[in-house]
Amino acid sequence: MELTSLLAQNFRNLTKLEVTFGQKVNAFVGKNAQGKTNILEAIALLAFGKSLRNNSEKSLVKLGESFFRVEGAGRNEKEEKIKIEIASTLAKKVFKLNGKPITQTRLVGNFPIVSFSPEDLNLLLLSPSLRRRYLDILLSQTSSKYLLALNSYNKALKNRNALLARIFEQLAKREELDFWDGELARHGSLIGKIRAEFLEFATKPLAKNFEKIAGEPKKLSFRIANFRGEEITEKKYLENLTKLREKDLRYQNTNYGIHRADLVFELDGELLSENGSRGEIRSSILALKFVELEFIESVLGEKPVLLLDDVFSELDESRQKSLMGLIANHQTFLTTTKLSHLDSIKEKDVWGVKSGELEKLR
Repeated sequence: MELTSLLAQNFRNLTKLEVTFGQKVNAFVGKNAQGKTNILEAIALLAFGKSLRNNSEKSLVKLGESFFRVEGAGRNEKEEKIKIEIASTLAKKVFKLNGKPITQTRLVGNFPIVSFSPEDLNLLLLSPSLRRRYLDILLSQTSSKYLLALNSYNKALKNRNALLARIFEQLAKREELDFWDGELARHGSLIGKIRAEFLEFATKPLAKNFEKIAGEPKKLSFRIANFRGEEITEKKYLENLTKLREKDLRYQNTNYGIHRADLVFELDGELLSENGSRGEIRSSILALKFVELEFIESVLGEKPVLLLDDVFSELDESRQKSLMGLIANHQTFLTTTKLSHLDSIKEKDVWGVKSGELEKLR
C-alpha cells in the first residue's frame, strides 16, 4: 500500500494541508506542539475512521470551525487506485471509498497501517486494557469478522452489565440474562479464536526478531492470560458464564470473557514486565512491530504503511539501526525534532512543520 497524497482541512491545527508524498520515507521535522503528530493522526484516520488517541470527535475539529475533512489517495500492491474521504461535523460523519459512501466498519482494512509511538514502549508495563486494544487494532484490520464480532460483543457486554444492575435492583428477571449470555458466547468465542490464530502465527518470528534486535540468546514469547480463548468453544464459553452468574449478580459486572484477557510477554519463561530490563522491553516492542508488518502483509497481501511518531529520541543507537529495518521495505511517515535523526536515511522527502503549516526542505 502506498499513500500518494493527503488533504486535511480544519483537522486539529491543520487549516488546509495539501501534500503529495514520496514512495519511501516522508519525514516531518519541527519543534513540539507544531502539528507533526496531527499529520500522522490524519493518516491513521484513513485507516480506522476515528482517532487512535482516544479523543472526542469535537477535539478533532479546529478551534472556531464547525467541521473537518480528511482525504487520502493512494494505490495498492495491484497498482489499483484508492481514495478515502472522511468528513465530520459535530452532528454527522461521512465515509467514502472511491467516491461511494460506506460505513466505518467497511472502511477498516482498506488502508492498513502499523503505528509506533513512545507510548507503545510502555505497552508491556501498563494496564491489560492497552494490550487488548493493541490486539483489537491489529486484528480489526486483517479480519472483518473480528471487527464485527468485537462491535457486537461490546454492545452485548454493555447491555448485560446494565441488566445485571436492574436485576440487582429487582427491576428485571434473571432469565433475561440468557439472551445476552448467548451473544457474548457467540461473539467472544470467535474473537478468542482469531486472537489465538495471530499468536500461533507470531510465536516463531517474535522470538527470532527479538534475538536479532537484542543480540542475546533469550527467547521472547507471549500468551493470552486470564482467558484461554484458544481452548474455548461457544458452548464452553456459555457454561463458564453460567457458573459465574451469581458472582456477576453480586458485583453487577461480567467477570468472565475476552474483555478480561491479557497479552502476557515472557523472556525465557519469566514475566518481562517484572523481570525485563528497559532495553529488553524496548527490543520486545520493536520485535512485535516487525511481526505486525509481516502478519498484515501475509493476510491482506498488502504492505502496510508505517507511522513513526518521534520514536528515535526514545531508542539507543543499536535499536535505531533495528528501526531502519522496519523502514527499509515500507512507505514510512515519521516525525522528529532533529534533522540529524534522518542522516542515515538515503531516500527521503522532508518537510518542516510550524504552526500546522508545511515547508518542503528536501
